[in-house]
Amino acid sequence: MINLDASNLSVKSVQRQQLEKTEKKAETRQAEVLPPQEKAEKVSPDLAKVVYGVQSNSVSAPKKKEVDPSTQYVQDLPFADKLSPSDKRNLARVIRKNDEETDYMKRMIALVCEDKVNPYATATLCKHGVMSDFAKRDLDIYRDKVQGEGMSVKDAFVPEFASAEEAKAATPVGDVFRVAGQDNIFIKNGDNETVQLKMDADTYLELYPPVERYSACQGANGDCYLLSSINSIMENPYTRSTVLQCFEQQGNDVVVKLPNSSTSVTYKDGKMPEGTDMSKFTDGPMGMKMLERAYGVEIEKQTYDQYTEAVTKEQKKMQKELAKWEKKQPQDNLALKKQREIKKRMENWSKGQAEVDEAMKDPNHKLMILTDDAGELIIGKFGPMTEDVDKVDAEYKVPADYYTGGVGGFMDVATKQFGFESEDYDVGVDEEYIDEVLKSEYPYDYLISAGTYPEIDITDIIEMFTDVIEDAATDASATEATPLKANEQPQEVDYSIYSSHAYKIMPFDDKNGRRKFKVTNPWNQSHAVIMTLNKVKEFFQDIAIAKVAPEGQHNGEARKA
Repeated sequence: MINLDASNLSVKSVQRQQLEKTEKKAETRQAEVLPPQEKAEKVSPDLAKVVYGVQSNSVSAPKKKEVDPSTQYVQDLPFADKLSPSDKRNLARVIRKNDEETDYMKRMIALVCEDKVNPYATATLCKHGVMSDFAKRDLDIYRDKVQGEGMSVKDAFVPEFASAEEAKAATPVGDVFRVAGQDNIFIKNGDNETVQLKMDADTYLELYPPVERYSACQGANGDCYLLSSINSIMENPYTRSTVLQCFEQQGNDVVVKLPNSSTSVTYKDGKMPEGTDMSKFTDGPMGMKMLERAYGVEIEKQTYDQYTEAVTKEQKKMQKELAKWEKKQPQDNLALKKQREIKKRMENWSKGQAEVDEAMKDPNHKLMILTDDAGELIIGKFGPMTEDVDKVDAEYKVPADYYTGGVGGFMDVATKQFGFESEDYDVGVDEEYIDEVLKSEYPYDYLISAGTYPEIDITDIIEMFTDVIEDAATDASATEATPLKANEQPQEVDYSIYSSHAYKIMPFDDKNGRRKFKVTNPWNQSHAVIMTLNKVKEFFQDIAIAKVAPEGQHNGEARKA
């Protein structure tokens, strides 16, 4: 039965492939109802005589409708085959506008054609969206300094200063810089604060190349909850250093450790392990891919610790029970039977633990510890149950990748892994606090991500009410059913809204001083949808919030409506 409690909903990503499949079906249906004139190319000459009244033996198809220049421009792009039909239509609409957005998009396209940015930075566009300010800023620096002034990418995006004090005065919060004579770079992480990172400029640019660092796109893994959380941290100048401090350069290798993690992952030569299914990772910067894998490894370690703790606890319980039966009379048949049963169970659990412990020593193991939807271990004859990852889900080769996105996850849990105290709030329930945060004069004081309503079909509803009826029949105290909380609004493609999906939210004030929100779908981090407060509350079921400003202080200047 699906869990309809908003606080327990696992926000799992709706994958791009599913969207394209839906679009293909829609286009097929559309083709089936086209008027005969639009099917002329497939009509035989004999049939054409009947349909069109053609008298001659030669039948010429009606003239094709001319393609407008913007559509043709998109169709001629070298990466057009990577975009879905709707992606092409939406991209053509941006080109057709011939405004500032068009200019930025053409510059983005140029970098895609140079293999500096992934093609999906031009996808998942929507009617109410604009390019993100972060992507625009990188595009401006690239045009003005790299292309315009002939500067190197390193000098343009990681400028060098004579001293840290000089850099502090000249560098915006969230930007990185070099100091003469120092190998490792620095980041300005506060209005008057800097911190040195554990990598040099070249490694940083390998992990987070210009423009691409703000145009990452979710791959074929259900980790939208994680990507939205990381994007919120990365795109807040006052918390960006937290992401970059996860990386440590060790010779040619890169070691990644999340702030609240007990594990670290070493990437030899700064690359993903050989044989990695790259489709499961972000289309974008290597740094984001490394964080995704590191998160999965940590969740796997936490699950293993949970397993070990549960087995240890159960073994102690069984030992106590065994001792109780051993105190009985030696000839007591029931006592002897119970002793045999307990000893056999202890032996089975010990055997199961030994097999798990041995498997976990192998860095290439496939063993998964199984949990239910609530994250609780599933207990079997040999203790908590296990299975090879490819038997749980044939699409996965590595348990860590499955733990990251095979079953989805929670935004607040992911944010906590990076060291921020995040909590999940229900829209319509925690209204007062949500409004306080969304209307705050200091938007950079918070990290905000949100999850949409799940899509519920009739079988889910029948199953839910069947369970309610069965529970009521077996529990005399059951006096009322849990209310059904379903999404009453259709998915809004014009706002890039899809069910059971996670998004990043950034409040801002428009030129008229009205509070608006830039909402980012992790399918394309460089594209932000503009929403009103009412739209945010309409589309989202739960909002994860972390206050990141120091107590009694604020991040940035007040932005009053």
